[in-house]
Amino acid sequence: MRIAVFHPGAMGSRLAAQLVAAGHEVHWDPEGRSPASVERAEAAGLIGTPFADAVGAADAVLCSCAPQGAVDVAARVGAAGFTGIYIEANPLSPSSLRKAQEALPDATFVDAGVLGPPPVGGPLPTHLMLSGSAAQQVAEFWAGTALTPMVVGAEVGAASAAKAAYALYNKGKAALAVLAFQLAEKHGVTDALTAQHVRLDAEALKDPGLPDNLRRVAWRWGPEFDELGETLDAAGLEGDAARALRQVWTKLSQ
Repeated sequence: MRIAVFHPGAMGSRLAAQLVAAGHEVHWDPEGRSPASVERAEAAGLIGTPFADAVGAADAVLCSCAPQGAVDVAARVGAAGFTGIYIEANPLSPSSLRKAQEALPDATFVDAGVLGPPPVGGPLPTHLMLSGSAAQQVAEFWAGTALTPMVVGAEVGAASAAKAAYALYNKGKAALAVLAFQLAEKHGVTDALTAQHVRLDAEALKDPGLPDNLRRVAWRWGPEFDELGETLDAAGLEGDAARALRQVWTKLSQ
């Protein structure tokens, strides 16, 4: 298969590298991208190709970027007349997912969501949730790689729901840990808090440097919590809970 990837960030480059490992020809558009993106793309074995050529000759397009850019990427690919398989692998709410799908009227749209760390073959599995009419076909793209595809439904939206449910738990827990460390620091009791890391499910409290370590992803996790709030609203649940935690990432990124 010839596949175009937008864009090779920390996650997208790893997903693309596994496609290369599976024997696919993977392209990306280096125009306007950072030196770090170029370095990641080269390390992954991607082929730099102008956008029109990358999309025009592609059997499939994989979109893995920050959620705030996902709809724009879909619109640009759709405007190029793409008719292949479009894999939307960003954490999107139902409304954002619908906008992305509507921007690609001639493509076969597959909903996807990544659960876990970037796939490198470590001890923790990385799951790629997939749903849509071509979900099983897309799962086979990564056959035999460090990524584990999971087809979770025939309808677009099922994979995003699975991703949202886990992200709400996993990253919500991280947001609460950041707040806990900040509160403990204000009162000079950080050591007392970190001492609790031995308790069940309290391992996140082991490292008081967690807030600083998460600053590098706060710019991306904040918009993801916007999408989570809308996802909860659409399900008749408490979207304000996600919006409140979104403020943790807003302040951490400033």
